[in-house]
Amino acid sequence: MPNLDDALLRELIDLSYDHACTRPVGDLVEVDRVIAAIDILAEPERAARWHARLGVPLRERLLVRASKSAVTMEQWLHPTVVAKLRERLSKPAPIPRAWIDEMVANERVRDAVRQMLSESLSSFIAKASATLSENKAAGSGGIRGALGWGARAAGSVLGGIGEEIQSRLQDRVKDFVDGAVSNVQARIAERLKSDDTAKAIGKRRLAAFEKFLKTTEAEASKNAAKTPWADIDTTAPLFAHHNLARAEVREALRAELAAVLDDLSKETLGSLLDELGLREHLRAALHHHALPGVRDLVQSEAFEAWWAKAHATQAPSAAS
Repeated sequence: MPNLDDALLRELIDLSYDHACTRPVGDLVEVDRVIAAIDILAEPERAARWHARLGVPLRERLLVRASKSAVTMEQWLHPTVVAKLRERLSKPAPIPRAWIDEMVANERVRDAVRQMLSESLSSFIAKASATLSENKAAGSGGIRGALGWGARAAGSVLGGIGEEIQSRLQDRVKDFVDGAVSNVQARIAERLKSDDTAKAIGKRRLAAFEKFLKTTEAEASKNAAKTPWADIDTTAPLFAHHNLARAEVREALRAELAAVLDDLSKETLGSLLDELGLREHLRAALHHHALPGVRDLVQSEAFEAWWAKAHATQAPSAAS
């Protein structure tokens, strides 16, 4: 068994690393194996177990930390981003015409407009008739003589007219409402499509954004705490597994992975790491973390047995 000191082991690590860096990325990753690994990880019980072990505690720690924080949402955003968002959100925001047409023409809106018009007109007619009836009642008080008689006569006539008008108008309300609904809907749509509405929406968006910027992490965490996390934790693994089993999702996933690997395969692992600025950082990490493990490996009985076996296999060839 040779004496493999740390210098030799570092050379071995570098040789292995440099050799891997010469390989095209596509030689190191296969679409089918990636999809198989995703399927294994997305198995509901396994996903739920790891989510409960890592995801849930992470979320709870973040919420607890946020609940004690006075940091505002604005501090999460670069000043340039804040300025651009302010500029964009303050601009008029027209509602898409297709949305307006669909919303206003909706049968529920039509029924609501019809009911509103009908109730408003009926209420007006009832109040007008009540006023005439009050005039009739006013003539039956303690007023005597010619004035009292005139008031009673006028009240009688007006009261009769009021009842007749009310009866006739009530009969016409439905016809009027049916004809007016379309006009009201058109006016609503016109209003929603107007420049004034678009400007008002822009102002409200900006106001909401300004309020968001002043919101603290503690305030945000209170809202987050209202989320039904238990239900989400239960259903999320099932959601992932269900959709990964769908043919169209698997086809799309395979196509996207293939597209990414096809692009990356034009480079070697080393050139990709160079572009990312990570080649020497990863080499140093391997020296720091892999060297102790390799040192223990070459000093183990299992490695010594393997080394002896390898040399025993080569011995006859060397002798010949």
